[in-house]
Amino acid sequence: MYGSHFDKQTQRERTCSLVHGTWRCVGAKIACAGACALMVGQLLLPSVALATECADPAAGTDEVAAAPVTPTVAEDTAATTVPAASTAPATDAAPAAQATVEPQQTIPADAANESSGAALAGQNASGDDNAAMPASNAIMPCGVTDVVGGSDVRVNTTVVPHYTNCELPDNITLEKGQSYTHDFPDVEGGIPEALASEVVEVKYYRADAASGTLVEVQDASMSDVTARFEPVGNHMRLTLTFTGGAAGGSYRLTRNEALYIGTALEYTGTDYEGSSTILNETRYDYYLRYVINSEITLVASENEALHNLDVNDVKTDYAPGEAPRATATILAADADKYEIAYECWEEMELDMESGESVPVAFWYSDPAKYTPGMKKIDHFEEGKFYMYSVELRLKGDNTVADDCNMNVNGHWVHHIKTDNGVFAPNADNMLCEQPIDEWRAIDVIEINGAMTTFKAGDRPVFTAGTPAGSDSILQCEFWTGSDGSEVNSVEFWDQHITNHIDAFKPGVTYRYGLYFKPARGFYFTPNTKLVINGQECGYQMGEASVVDPESGCIFTLWLNTDLTFTPEATPAPVDPEKPAPQPEVKPEPKPEVKPETKPAAKPVTTTTTAKTVEKTTQAKKGDAVLATTGDTTAMTVAALGIAGATVAAAGIAATKRRKR
Repeated sequence: MYGSHFDKQTQRERTCSLVHGTWRCVGAKIACAGACALMVGQLLLPSVALATECADPAAGTDEVAAAPVTPTVAEDTAATTVPAASTAPATDAAPAAQATVEPQQTIPADAANESSGAALAGQNASGDDNAAMPASNAIMPCGVTDVVGGSDVRVNTTVVPHYTNCELPDNITLEKGQSYTHDFPDVEGGIPEALASEVVEVKYYRADAASGTLVEVQDASMSDVTARFEPVGNHMRLTLTFTGGAAGGSYRLTRNEALYIGTALEYTGTDYEGSSTILNETRYDYYLRYVINSEITLVASENEALHNLDVNDVKTDYAPGEAPRATATILAADADKYEIAYECWEEMELDMESGESVPVAFWYSDPAKYTPGMKKIDHFEEGKFYMYSVELRLKGDNTVADDCNMNVNGHWVHHIKTDNGVFAPNADNMLCEQPIDEWRAIDVIEINGAMTTFKAGDRPVFTAGTPAGSDSILQCEFWTGSDGSEVNSVEFWDQHITNHIDAFKPGVTYRYGLYFKPARGFYFTPNTKLVINGQECGYQMGEASVVDPESGCIFTLWLNTDLTFTPEATPAPVDPEKPAPQPEVKPEPKPEVKPETKPAAKPVTTTTTAKTVEKTTQAKKGDAVLATTGDTTAMTVAALGIAGATVAAAGIAATKRRKR
């Protein structure tokens, strides 16, 4: 019975397995068939579509539209076949030549020659072994066997390169500050207008004395010679300028590379071979080929570089409503060296986002400096702040030394070198205010709250101020030490001090100093008194003070006062909790004890001697030892007391148990 049941169960499982396996096989075959059908459809779709287009009679025209092809730069390449997507023409009528412009490509001329040789070698290898190498720039048609879209339409392209060689004379002389111009031959086919701006190049060269060559650099500030290549009509022009500081000499300038500038396509006919249609076209590629290998002789200027530039008579005290004017002048002795290029006033406003002053309106002595939309300054307005700048233009072969000093109205100003001069931004500034009818002298400078004495080790503290409504404006306080040290209350000056006073040192004498500016309409005099904290104080005027040489009026006053102090060394501090050190007590010499005849007296004598020795030893111990000994003794007594209590409790408990 069990065997029959087992056989039936086994049979059902085998039957289900066969059925499921059969369905799995059928499903796999159906999936494979579907995938194959999909792949076949994808492969046949382009051919069917192209065949439909070729068979469409409406598509037949008398023109062939050849897609422009970006050529590969290859000098002396005869012909290269390039497949292009095009349709078969209905007739053999040739359309007009079609020109296209491609982006420029630059490659070395030597690489172009190598590419040309490789291309020709490949063509010979694929054809007849006895085929001869074509001549330079020869045209050699090559059939294209690539089937376009699976149809029988093929394109046969013949590539004809055209090179315009750009060469320089063997020897060229460049003088400092002057330029040399050379026009290259006209470019065959002309320069397309779309590429006129793209073929403009500016290159910078540094005179390398070690190699005797002009080495190309990227930074103009490092260059000695500037070369500008630009199109003029249908030809290129090179301008060389000796702009750097090289001492002169001969240097070799080389440039060998080809620059692609455009392509033109020309349809040449249609051929038929059986069921195949062959479209023939010629592609003309145009290149500029720079072949420069010239000796450039640099002639340095004999004039010495200028070390001082002076601009005078600049008006910086305009009243509200006045219009800006060009007032700057130069010394007559420098008139042949440089001149005023232009003057500029800028109205400045504070930008709340950046926190910096920015220009919002302008005035130029040279109208050519204005740009469209620029707000102009017609007159100065009261309460507004203005900044003055000036640019100088050099004359002849004059140059400016790297350490050149420039002054405007007798004050040093920061300046920047330009292509042919220097520019001094923010040479001066002005807050436009009503003119002062009467200038008044300041008789007394009053300072309150100044801390003028410190102890050794104290850090400098600045607390001085002027009374409300004072005509003197305190700019800073400072201390100078006899050891050359300094400290200033304003970070602008303090950050540049090398021997800085961080704390006052004993034995160094320190002198107190102050810096003032007068309020508008006021000025200091040599008789102006100084009162500090209610006491008149003498002073010496510093060299940095600004004095009008004609009137003697002082407009900025640096003072070195007569207030000085010399900190003393601070004695070592005494701890009040620690007792004063006591003189050491030497133990008395031990008395010699003679034995007595009575035996009973010997122990007493021994005990007395022991006590004397113990007391003498204790007298030598310090306070710390005594404290430690006392603590140890106390802990020992406490431990013994706890142990005794524990034993007593145990005894009592045992006694109670016995009673029970």
